[in-house]
Amino acid sequence: MEIAEEAVRHDLLTDRLRDSSAGHRSLAEALLSLQQDDDATPRLRALGDLLRLCRDEPGPRAVWLEAHYDAEAAFAAMIAARAGRPAGDLAVRVEAGVLNTALRIGVEDWALRSDRSAGPSFAETVTRALRMIEWSGNTP
Repeated sequence: MEIAEEAVRHDLLTDRLRDSSAGHRSLAEALLSLQQDDDATPRLRALGDLLRLCRDEPGPRAVWLEAHYDAEAAFAAMIAARAGRPAGDLAVRVEAGVLNTALRIGVEDWALRSDRSAGPSFAETVTRALRMIEWSGNTP
């Protein structure tokens, strides 16, 4: 998987979230409702390989972080639309940042685990990361 492909996955994720979030109190809940890939899929194996490469290579790491920066802006736009506030509102940006960071760390935790088959699956790890953050469903 190329790093550019992972950036496209972020775009697809935000599109899926936009479509599925109407019935949920928060974007975190909408994320939890999305069907996750099984760890055995080639796409997730490639993502794990990519993230292990990012740990030691500054170029791919910069692209990975840039993709998350872009995703954060998309999350802020969705949160703002749901809350009726501007995307630049501090509370909206903080909520988007927390959501994005929980996702990034959850994915990285899964990918950088020395024996992924011995621990929780990708979906379980990301779900756990999202559940660690509290969402009121309303931006203050």
